[in-house]
Amino acid sequence: MNEIIILPFGSGSTGNSVYIEIGPYHLLVDMGIGFRKIRDTLFLYDRDISSIEAIFVTHGHYDHIKSAKAIANHVSCDVYCDSSALYPIRDISARRVVIEPYEMFEPLDGLYVTMFSLPHDYVRTNGYIFEYEDKKVGYVTDCGKMNDTILSYLYGSDVVILESNHDVEMLKNGPYPKHLQDRILSKFGHLSNKEAAETIEKLYDKGTRNFLLAHLSLQNNTPEIALKTAQEKMAGKDVNIFACPDIGQTMYRF
Repeated sequence: MNEIIILPFGSGSTGNSVYIEIGPYHLLVDMGIGFRKIRDTLFLYDRDISSIEAIFVTHGHYDHIKSAKAIANHVSCDVYCDSSALYPIRDISARRVVIEPYEMFEPLDGLYVTMFSLPHDYVRTNGYIFEYEDKKVGYVTDCGKMNDTILSYLYGSDVVILESNHDVEMLKNGPYPKHLQDRILSKFGHLSNKEAAETIEKLYDKGTRNFLLAHLSLQNNTPEIALKTAQEKMAGKDVNIFACPDIGQTMYRF
């Protein structure tokens, strides 16, 4: 049976990038973390950045693409994104491949990928499904509001990497100005811990047992609070929930 390996290099407003092994393949989602950190963290786990075979971009916000040029100079794979992310990564050396939401495609032999739209305040923001043989990984961050369409793509995933951005009370009583609080709380902002926990419950009912909470705010959340919120919601159920620390360097195996 294939093992799924997930290694977040960073997950939050300062930068986002996640390494995924599924089947024989080595994938990278987003390039918002510096090349050296990605290279050195992979090395700690006996892996080489040059082994990455495909890179997927969720959207063009800076915290997801700021290291695209440096990373692309050290890999020989294609970078997949929708047309709205082409301009922010226009200077990379890698070949950019435009993909359309809701259309499953096969970038590598036996690896099936589906991109789907998320409500967020970028021109277009996307989540991903990665499938290889009997394994399925879902990826959803930068999502202002969960909906039935998104859930339908995530159903049946072995692992879901899911945004759990903020604790609402921490946000409302924190340092952010009102207009920024309103942006984060809007349907085009970010999922709260409570909303992430409710999503986990729905996905659990459809068979998912492994969750990795991601894109945690440094100012308005902590891994401990995010994890506690989800665990309390799922108390007594056979489920594995982990929270990504912003600094990364924890490898998860499923």
